[in-house]
Amino acid sequence: MAERFDVAIVGAGPGASIAAYLLAKGGLEVIMFERGDYPGSKAMFGGVLYTTVLSKYFPDFPGASCVERHVIEKRFSMLSESNELALSFKFLDFEPPYYNHSFTALRAIFDRYLARKAEEAGAVLVTQTVVDEAIASAGRVVGVRARREGGEVFANVVIAADGANSLIAQSAGLRGELPLSVILGVKEVVSLPREVIEDRFSLEGDEGAAYEYLGGGAVRGAMGAGFLYTNRDTISVGYGIPLGALKTLGVQPDELLNEFKMHPVVRRLLRGTTPEEYSAHLIPEMTPHDLPHFVGDGIVVIGGAAGLVNANPLFHEGTNMAMASGVMAAETILQAHKAGDYSAKALEPYASRLRESFVWQDYDRYQGLTRMAETHPQFFSKYPYEFTKLARKLFSVAPTDDGMQVPKRTLELAVADHVLAELGLMSLGLDLLAAGKTALL
Repeated sequence: MAERFDVAIVGAGPGASIAAYLLAKGGLEVIMFERGDYPGSKAMFGGVLYTTVLSKYFPDFPGASCVERHVIEKRFSMLSESNELALSFKFLDFEPPYYNHSFTALRAIFDRYLARKAEEAGAVLVTQTVVDEAIASAGRVVGVRARREGGEVFANVVIAADGANSLIAQSAGLRGELPLSVILGVKEVVSLPREVIEDRFSLEGDEGAAYEYLGGGAVRGAMGAGFLYTNRDTISVGYGIPLGALKTLGVQPDELLNEFKMHPVVRRLLRGTTPEEYSAHLIPEMTPHDLPHFVGDGIVVIGGAAGLVNANPLFHEGTNMAMASGVMAAETILQAHKAGDYSAKALEPYASRLRESFVWQDYDRYQGLTRMAETHPQFFSKYPYEFTKLARKLFSVAPTDDGMQVPKRTLELAVADHVLAELGLMSLGLDLLAAGKTALL
């Protein structure tokens, strides 16, 4: 292993690999460290990949077998103990090959594809190597210390791309301890024959579906969400929940996953499946106050290590944000290399560009909804149960004593009575107003 590189990247996820690709193409000597046996072997995300950034640099990715299915259906549900209230959208008119840039994917496959692109461009990939800390000298980062022979590797710039619990950013003094708002993602991949998946979810060919289950019976009424995404011949099923909420529930992560899988609604979608893989991972859901500094002298922080996720259940973005931050970091470092200046001031354009991009705009906007949800836990703990009860009352078909049928007006009045007695018209109205105002700001 060479002692010095222009850039040392810790992590080999999508943001790291696209940065390594651009830097190597720009003529820099780049080394990228991965702690697993191969890129993606220890990585996890729910399973939906947004590909606008990816397609700019690798327009042929749909034919490279690195993604699973293009998403034609988005379904949002609330579960009670046994029922479901859902809103579903199907989009059948988006054109190939990118289909609204929404694909299901498996990181063990996708990350290897992107890392190979970086290697082909000239980056050096070192796997099975844990990097514990950044090396500092005279107040600036000058390299990293890896657990292997000749473990000290020096570089003009270090890119911290080592995920939510970034040891590199922490050792460089760019962040503190993680808050309890950080989300624990728990996921299982289960196999099912391709033709069964397509029949069960009303799909054709490479079409896919993404189901989200908000609070309620999915996660014991906690602030969190379950998910189910279709792959070619597997299904990704799991949930995300803040560490603080999991602590309050006092339940083991695998126990909560099994409860979600055995819910009467979810169980029917998973019948006949075989477990293949189980994983858990931290998702860096943090307030702006908790985010790390994005740059320091000789270091930049990207992707999950920088807290760049949009954990809002409507979108669940992260991988695309990581790739975008990797692009902006690489372009900034190339300019710093030309100037021969790797100070925080020279690297600051990365942070500025980041804050002007969709990455920060989406993160910042949906932070408001997340904070609103924290102050209004009833959206997860109460309303999923009560709204499904209201729907059940409204759509019940019941006989009267004389063998006829209860009129719809009676059902409507029963719904109104339930709202007044169990929800409170004023309380419900104020909650919906708060949600609406936050969404529109």
